[in-house]
Amino acid sequence: MLAVGKKGHNIRQEVRIRIASPPTRSSNGREEISAEFFRLLARLLAAIALATLLISLLLHWRIRQETAELERLTAVNAEVRRDHASLTAKRDELTSKPRVVAAAAVRLGLQLPTKEQEHQLY
Repeated sequence: MLAVGKKGHNIRQEVRIRIASPPTRSSNGREEISAEFFRLLARLLAAIALATLLISLLLHWRIRQETAELERLTAVNAEVRRDHASLTAKRDELTSKPRVVAAAAVRLGLQLPTKEQEHQLY
C-alpha cells in the first residue's frame, strides 16, 4: 500500500495478512476441528435454540388467545341459539290458529264461519 507523506514522499507501509494454517490430521486420518470453530458452532446453536424458543412462545400465546376467543364465541352462539328457539316458540304460539281466532273474537268480534256459511265454488 502506498501513501503520500508530508512532503510528497511515498511511504511504503507493510500489510500483514494472517493466513490460517491448514488443518492438521490426527493419527486416524481425520481433520481436527479448531476450538474457534466449536465456539462459533456453539453460538450458532444457541441462537437457533433461542429463536426456536421465542417462536414457540409466540405461537403458544397466539393459540391461547384464539382458544379464549373460540370459547367466547361458542358461548355467544349457544346464547343466540337459545334466544332463537324461545322466540320461535313464542312466534308459533302467537300465530297458532286457536290464539288468532280468540284474539279476533275479542278484539274484532269475528267468529269462524259455520258449515252452513261455507260455500265452495266449482
